[in-house]
Order: sequence, then C-alpha cells, then structure tokens
Amino acid sequence: MVRITWMDAMDGETGWVNLGKMRDAKLATCVDIGWMIRNDEERVTIMGSWCLDPQEDEEKDKEGGRYITIPKGWVKNIEYLMIDSMYSDENYGQIRD
Repeated sequence: MVRITWMDAMDGETGWVNLGKMRDAKLATCVDIGWMIRNDEERVTIMGSWCLDPQEDEEKDKEGGRYITIPKGWVKNIEYLMIDSMYSDENYGQIRD
C-alpha cells in the first residue's frame, strides 16, 4: 500500500475573470492511497480494490478496480504504508482526532 501526493490541473471559473487572478492560479494537490501495481520512469499506477478470488492463481487472471495512472512528473511523494498492529479490525482505518 502506498500514499501518493501528486499535482493536477485546477479548473478555472467560467465567465469573465481578472487576468491577475488567472496568473495567480494554483495547482491542485491530490492524495491517493492504494496498491501500487506499476512504478516506472513514465508513470505510477495504483488501484483501490483488489479481487482476491481464491480460484484464480495465475497472475493474468487476477483483477483490481478503481485504478489511476499518474504521469511520473506529476508525482511529488510516494509513501509506503504499513499496518499498525495496535489497532483491532473494527477501528483500523478510522479517522481519529
């Protein structure tokens, strides 16, 4: 599992917009979490869901879903995540204050 921080385009307003506001437009900072299935010099691909069908043992038969491919030049950081064993299954992954 990884958490990827990456930059994306920010959509502008419709209608007449002051040129100074356009020049000052920022990029969007995005964060995605998932299983990394590709990381090469061109792109990073992660998926959010993995189908663990016990009948499929060949790599070509495994499936995943909710994937995103991000151009490598847009990626700012990749963090490799570990499961913390101090949390039980019922509260693992919940947002805490």
